[in-house]
Amino acid sequence: MGLLKKLMKQAGESIPAPSTIETLRQNQEFAGWVWAIAEVDPAMLDDRVERVNITLPRRILARLDEHARQSGQTRSGYIAHLAIMA
Repeated sequence: MGLLKKLMKQAGESIPAPSTIETLRQNQEFAGWVWAIAEVDPAMLDDRVERVNITLPRRILARLDEHARQSGQTRSGYIAHLAIMA
């Protein structure tokens, strides 16, 4: 939404005040639309990198590294892939 506001400002357009869903539902321009509210955990959108330390037996680490190598990924990338797919 930040980009839209920036572009509207640059174009000299005013940014409209927020509306309630009920107000928008009553607008005939949106007749037949489906309205929904979704709760989103902001942490799920955070792509900042964070360093972590884990302890694993060497045999497990060796297997992990081998699977990462075979898939063309780094150890961290492979662990992230496994977590996303779980």
